[in-house]
Amino acid sequence: MRGSKSGRLKLCIALLAAVIVAAACGSRLPEQSLKAIDDSTLNRGGSRGGGTGFAAGTAETAGGDAPTGVAAAETGPGGSTPVAGPTTGGGPTGGGGDAGAAGTAAANCTPSATASPGVTQREIKVASIVTDSGPLPGATEGSYRGANAYFALINSQGGVCGRKLTLLKGDDGLDPQRARGEFLRLEPNILAFVGAFSVADAGYMDLIDKTKVPYASLTVDPSGRKKTTVWPKRTDDKIATGPWAYLKKQNPDVVKTAVLYSDVDAVEVNLDGTVEAIKKAGFQLVQPPIAVGVADPDYTGHVRNLQDRGVDFVYLFSFEVNMQVRFNRSMRQQRYEPKIKGANLAHNDRFTELTKTDGDGWINNNNYLPFLDPAEKGRSQAVNDFMTWNQRLYPGQQIDLFNVSGWGAAAYFVEALRRAGGEVNRTIILDALSKNDKYDDGGVGVPFDPHTGEPSKCFSMAIHEGGAWKRLHPANGLDCESGEVLKFK
Repeated sequence: MRGSKSGRLKLCIALLAAVIVAAACGSRLPEQSLKAIDDSTLNRGGSRGGGTGFAAGTAETAGGDAPTGVAAAETGPGGSTPVAGPTTGGGPTGGGGDAGAAGTAAANCTPSATASPGVTQREIKVASIVTDSGPLPGATEGSYRGANAYFALINSQGGVCGRKLTLLKGDDGLDPQRARGEFLRLEPNILAFVGAFSVADAGYMDLIDKTKVPYASLTVDPSGRKKTTVWPKRTDDKIATGPWAYLKKQNPDVVKTAVLYSDVDAVEVNLDGTVEAIKKAGFQLVQPPIAVGVADPDYTGHVRNLQDRGVDFVYLFSFEVNMQVRFNRSMRQQRYEPKIKGANLAHNDRFTELTKTDGDGWINNNNYLPFLDPAEKGRSQAVNDFMTWNQRLYPGQQIDLFNVSGWGAAAYFVEALRRAGGEVNRTIILDALSKNDKYDDGGVGVPFDPHTGEPSKCFSMAIHEGGAWKRLHPANGLDCESGEVLKFK
C-alpha cells in the first residue's frame, strides 16, 4: 500500500469514472466517530445553512446563468439548483425513457396527497452528493450537473405527472465525515439520492441501509453494490474486450505494449480487468503495469523508458486530464510517437482546450456515444439533448463522462417515476426501480442489465484529430460484435 490512509483518500479524485466501478478510497469510520457525527447533525435539525424553499425569480446556478424559468435555492454547502418549471406536456425526446411505463403512468397520473419525504403534489425533491471541494475541487461535480441537466429537460416538458423535479446538492469535500454529515442533512427532506458520485461515500454506507432511501447512483465504496436500495446493480469481475480487439485488428503488427496507471490505490485495484482484456486481444506487455505519480510535473523518465523498450502501444489508465496533458507534452518533447496512443478518460472537452492539435492521435475507448464529436448531435437525439442541456445550464463548464453518469442516473430515476404514476413514496419508487429492465445513460451510453450489472459488449471509439474529438469506430451507433465479455476473477 502506498502512503497513509489520509493521503490515499486525498488522491481518490476524478480519476474514478463510471466505467471503473471503484473500490473504497479509505477505511470506514469507527463507530464512535459515526455516532458523534450523527448526534451533531441531528441536533442541528438535519440542516446546515440556508433554507430549502425556492427563491422565485432567481436565475443563477452553480454553473452560471440559468435558462429562463429556472429558480435557485440554497441548502448548505454547494446549495441546490431547482431546474426549469413545467412548461409543456409530453415525455423526453431521446432521453432513454420507457414509453410503455410512461403510458401506464399516464392512466393514473393524478398526483396524490402524500407524506413521503421530498414529495408534494407539485414537486419531487431528490439529492446528489458529489466531490466538489477539498484537495481537488470539482472532482466528480459533473455528475450533479449531468443529473440536473436531465431534470431540466424533463421539467421543460411538463415534469412527471405534473410534478417539478428539484435536485439538491451535497459536497463531501473528499472527507468521509463530511460526506456523512451531508447525507444526514439531506436525507430527511428528499425522496431519493439520484446521480450521486461521492468519492468519500464510505462515510455513509451504513446509513443507506438504516434509512432505506432509494439510491439511484454509483457507489464508490464496493459494499454499496450489494445494498438492496442501490440501483442499478454493478459487477466488477467481468470486462468487455471489444475496444482492444478492434485496435488489434486494425494494427495486427503491433505487439509491444505498456499500460500506465495513476498511482492511486483505488485505481490500481481496478486495473486487472483492463490488463487482461488487452492481453486477451493479443498485445504483449513489455513489463508489468507502470504506476505514474498523480502530481509529477514531468513524465520524461517514463517516456524514455517506453522508447527504450520499443513500445508501439501506450495505454493510459485513469489519467486525470491534467496528467494526460503533461504526459502528452513529455512525449512530444521526446519526439515519441507510438503507433497506438490509447486512454480511457481523455474524452472530455478540457483535453481539447488544453492541447488543441498537440493532442491529436489519442484514441479513447468509450462505453458511451462519442458525444464531443459535433456530428454526433445529428446522429443521436439523446446526445443532442445531453449536450444542449448541459451547455445551457452550465455554459463553459467541463463536459465529460461524469456528466454522462449523472444524466444516466436521472434518466433511470425518471423512468421509475413514470412507472409509479401519481402515487409516489420510497417503497413505490424502489419497486419501480427494480422493474426497469435497461440502463443506458439516458440513451447516451452502452445499455446493460440493471439487475445483474452484467457488462455489455458494446462500445465506441473516438480519436482526437484536427484539435477535436471525432468518432472513429463504428461509423454510427455502437460496435456490439467485436470481442467478448471476459471474466477475469
